[in-house]
Amino acid sequence: MKRIITAVLALMMMFSFSAFADVRSDLESAMTKFFKEKNMTNLSIKINIIKKLDDPAGLYFAKMTLTDSQAGRSQEQYLFTDGKYIYPEIVRADTQQNIKDKLIYEVTPVTKLDLSRLTFMEGNKNSKNVIVKVSDFQCPYCRKAYNAVHEILKHEKVDAAVYMMHLPLSFHPKAMLYAKVFEAGLAMGKNFGAELYSTTAETDKKTDAEIIGMFAVKSGNASKFKSLVSSKSIQDKIDAQAKLAGSLGITGTPQIFFNGKAVSGYNPEMYIMAIHGMK
Repeated sequence: MKRIITAVLALMMMFSFSAFADVRSDLESAMTKFFKEKNMTNLSIKINIIKKLDDPAGLYFAKMTLTDSQAGRSQEQYLFTDGKYIYPEIVRADTQQNIKDKLIYEVTPVTKLDLSRLTFMEGNKNSKNVIVKVSDFQCPYCRKAYNAVHEILKHEKVDAAVYMMHLPLSFHPKAMLYAKVFEAGLAMGKNFGAELYSTTAETDKKTDAEIIGMFAVKSGNASKFKSLVSSKSIQDKIDAQAKLAGSLGITGTPQIFFNGKAVSGYNPEMYIMAIHGMK
């Protein structure tokens, strides 16, 4: 009986690999033919079949890599296919959930981050669970992400250490100042994170001096706070974190790492899934 089961499993694996190969070959051939007919001979395609889906049945989850030989660059895209048709997205009618998000998260590799280069923001520093937020205090989606993540952590009763990787974007005029205010506050035992994520349009329009003055009063030592905000050490720390984000290929915010697995953009459903997995 054991030999029969082993033989059946072997045949199933052979069929699975064959099916993967057929789907990959069919799609690559079809796309190559399309490029040729459109005189787009500079483009080449490679399909990596990641997973056969049970639901929806008959489809495969795949990664398509398009390479432009003239431009010398490649672009990757996840999709669904049966070898003949391509489906960029699949959304469940009952939940309106895009199933691609979950599948991408499953195959996302864990990124090892040096926490000593980041800023501990809140939570339990000794927790086995680590959340790293690549964030900009003036980014509207970072503000939504901040609120969402903290509500989910509370609802799911998950213990985590939350770190900040600063990436103040140039088109947010107060982003760098808010990052400096945050770091100066922490250096004095004050966490202004929640306030900085919830500043009003009126506050954002104030001068730098006015904003620094507002938080200096709350710091308990105004002169020390003002000195810290303008210090080279804090500027260097923020710049180093922004550079680290760039080295990871991150150009926008928010991007949040849940135990090393990244979720890009404001995506509460993915946050729920990631945090639930931390239990």
